[in-house]
Amino acid sequence: ANASFERQAEVFGYFHPALQMTLVENVDRGHLSKLIETMAHDDRADLLERMDPEHVEALLPLMAQAERNDIRRLLSYPDGSAGSIMTTDYASLPENITVSEALEQLRRQAQDREKIYYVYILEDDRKLDGFITLRQLILAKPNAMLADIMERDVFAVRVDDDQEKVAQEMAKFDFLAIPVVDNQNRLVGIITHDDVIDVLQEEATEDVYRAGGMSPLEDSYLESPLKTIVWKRGVWLVGLLATGFVSATMLKHFRPNAEQIEWMMVFLPLVLASGGNS
Repeated sequence: ANASFERQAEVFGYFHPALQMTLVENVDRGHLSKLIETMAHDDRADLLERMDPEHVEALLPLMAQAERNDIRRLLSYPDGSAGSIMTTDYASLPENITVSEALEQLRRQAQDREKIYYVYILEDDRKLDGFITLRQLILAKPNAMLADIMERDVFAVRVDDDQEKVAQEMAKFDFLAIPVVDNQNRLVGIITHDDVIDVLQEEATEDVYRAGGMSPLEDSYLESPLKTIVWKRGVWLVGLLATGFVSATMLKHFRPNAEQIEWMMVFLPLVLASGGNS
């Protein structure tokens, strides 16, 4: 309880979403608003997305204006899009400065940025012009201009791209982070490798649930309420039960001929089992 908000936010971000929701229900609004304000931008957007809209609207006035604007922007992107998993904690620089000036600016930005593997070079209207790595900055001569040493061939994704497609692209090219741009090529955020791992795990889990005849769960199986599990599984079972009745009704019409084709009844369990397996 005596830890700083920064440490509390860091620890809180590692909790499972279900546990986070339990905790926020027992924290007063003033403390909770400061905690959310200190969290990583993408983590707090994920948390607020799970909360009741009324609760979110009650918390927002307690936060700084810049943080409110950032939260509303991140919450506005459709679920499953690149915008929904990105963070706005990125480092950016103009191209018309020297390496020594760039390093000085990065020192000021670093404490408020989640990841600075790549530093993005922006034009005056925030259009993405290129990027430079920390390694390049450290090895470059102090008086070199960023415009002369930066990489201009930058790979970016659109804010409305599907998150699974983005994850596959990052895995393919082994990026640590990837920039997200709008339809005018303006940088709006970045997606980091840890968020991509979460997406791949989420997509794989959903595939396993569906393969087992169950609708995907928002939380893990053991942490989901019994009512939720019964509903997710029950819909599939009721559907299978209905098709079973249809099969039984059809077999009933063949009863008069059953004695003549009695040998075919031996194969009936195999046919039904193969249907279940498929």
